[in-house]
Amino acid sequence: MTGAINASDGPSFEAHTAKSESVIEADIPRRSLRVGVLGFSVLGVLAVASVLMVLFAVPMNTRYWGIFENFLDLDVYRHGGSVVVQGLPLYDGPVLEGMMFTYTPFAALLFTVWAVLSFKQAIVVWTGLNIAALFAVIVLCWKYLGYRLDVKAYAVSALATTIFLFMEPIRTTLWLGQINIFLLLLIVWDLGRDEKSRLRGIGAGIAAGVKLTPAFFWAYLFITRQWRALVTAVVTFAATVAIGFVVIYNDAYKYWTGTLVDSERVGPTDAPSNQSVSGLIAQLTHTPTPSRVLVLVFSALAVCLGLGAAWIAHRHGQKLLGLTMTGLTATTVSPFSWGHHWVWFVPLVVLAAHYAMVSKKRWAWVAPFVFLLPVLNWSHTWWDPSVIPGTDRFVGMGLFMFVPPEYLRIPTVGVYLWVFTLAAVSTLVLFGWKKWKIPAPDASASVITAA
Repeated sequence: MTGAINASDGPSFEAHTAKSESVIEADIPRRSLRVGVLGFSVLGVLAVASVLMVLFAVPMNTRYWGIFENFLDLDVYRHGGSVVVQGLPLYDGPVLEGMMFTYTPFAALLFTVWAVLSFKQAIVVWTGLNIAALFAVIVLCWKYLGYRLDVKAYAVSALATTIFLFMEPIRTTLWLGQINIFLLLLIVWDLGRDEKSRLRGIGAGIAAGVKLTPAFFWAYLFITRQWRALVTAVVTFAATVAIGFVVIYNDAYKYWTGTLVDSERVGPTDAPSNQSVSGLIAQLTHTPTPSRVLVLVFSALAVCLGLGAAWIAHRHGQKLLGLTMTGLTATTVSPFSWGHHWVWFVPLVVLAAHYAMVSKKRWAWVAPFVFLLPVLNWSHTWWDPSVIPGTDRFVGMGLFMFVPPEYLRIPTVGVYLWVFTLAAVSTLVLFGWKKWKIPAPDASASVITAA
């Protein structure tokens, strides 16, 4: 496989000045993805396997659990938008069958567009846009890593998109009709651009205005001293808040003065699907109200680890890695992180593949699979018709939904957190301690290294 999928060879040498740690994207000659017949064959087999698993691992016509049998969150978005259109209170009670609207007033205004579509129409359009957004994220990753966007790059991206459909965060995002991939695209497109871009930060501000978690990227912009992007992101976010107050004042007031901190609207903290620090501690201590001291201490450690890795990556010119580590850190320390919030595993696997290509070592190809396999949509079925009315089973999706023996409980219940930890530690070791050299895209280019 290493001979079939390989980046252009290029020399490497250690940088000796601060300027060599940051190379303007326009000055980097584009390397080409060298994918041979064997490489496309491997990717093709994995893509076909992914489609089969998505459609048949949990049969697609299975009521509620099949890939096209849910879209509950999309319906909540539609009804939230409809409530706004009708001028009814948005946060006083459920908007759909006991489901609360948990997003910002600005998000509700955006969702009014979907209220004009029927549920089936919305499913088709939303799913198509999600897959297109996933493809765009992968293409942007290759672009920001210095690859030429030629026919092969688009073909590899299409195959990778198909493979990632069986990644649990992606499969669940599609299954529920979630918004996570769109927010991922906004951040990658916006903050992956040249730091001299005048409007850089606006995408991050809009993303935070829709769902507050992306505001965590302000910390990344702060520690890396990207002041213009930071100011732009904060001002843009403030504008989204102001729009909410102008258009639906009462709802905006209620949200920002109370609804915002009501975590019970999201789910119980000790739910297996809560792949965050608070969720891990709650599950290990068998309580829905984990110790706040423990949560704060371990969250602080996670922030130091994740942002430390992001800072090291940015300092040595690995901008996409820095963004990815920040996204993973935000999800780790969020009070509640469903499995589908972890869409930042997509650029993480792309990065692992990239570093495997430039390392020229066969064993390096273990890395993409180490990060991919634990986050695939491994499912388990419990035959219990009483769980959800109208269904004859309960399907747990993701490794965290398995019921392990007690001695495997710690590594299993927080599997996504351990993937994050491995990624952060690997970043610190490769770029902070080992001083790993990254081969230049072209023989005539300067090199970005971990000097």
